[in-house]
Amino acid sequence: MGIGLALGVRPLVTVAPPASSATRLTAAILTSLAFGALAWRFGHQFDLLPYSVLAAIGVALGVIDVLEQRLPSVLIYSGVALVGVLLATSAILHSRGPDFLRALVGMAVITVFYLALALISGGGLGAGDVKLGGLLGLALGWLGWSALVTATILGWFAAALVWLLLRATRRRPRGSLVPMGPFLLFGALLTITVVPT
Repeated sequence: MGIGLALGVRPLVTVAPPASSATRLTAAILTSLAFGALAWRFGHQFDLLPYSVLAAIGVALGVIDVLEQRLPSVLIYSGVALVGVLLATSAILHSRGPDFLRALVGMAVITVFYLALALISGGGLGAGDVKLGGLLGLALGWLGWSALVTATILGWFAAALVWLLLRATRRRPRGSLVPMGPFLLFGALLTITVVPT
């Protein structure tokens, strides 16, 4: 199933410029690790599908953000559509309408929250981060409010820690920004696979 998802998402990743062999290998390893962790977490449950799609698209987004400091809208919107349809299907098949409604509310809440932060920070948080927040809010809201809050805190804490380490070692100039996408995705995937919900 993981191979099928990877092949299905691969055409979406063509929005990125040609990557080096090392970058492709890193992305493949990260995707495999994410698929393995999700399979361990969900087993044969239907929820494995939407979260595997999230992992595949998330790895692509994280790699692009690290290399180019951008989060392609086509990947994020594709993620919202695919994950949303799969979660809606799960809600219908397993009578989980309230969970799907919570997922939609979670998407709206995080999007509005990140949009407010972007406006306040004056560019510290980009439009791509706001859109990514909506995708993650959808996926995490399905699991519950505690998952949504935990993942958000973990992502921001990891970003702050790395920023402080880079500043302490003088590897990042004053005023430079750390791409938030990989940290938001890290917090989400860690919460989904490890943190009890």
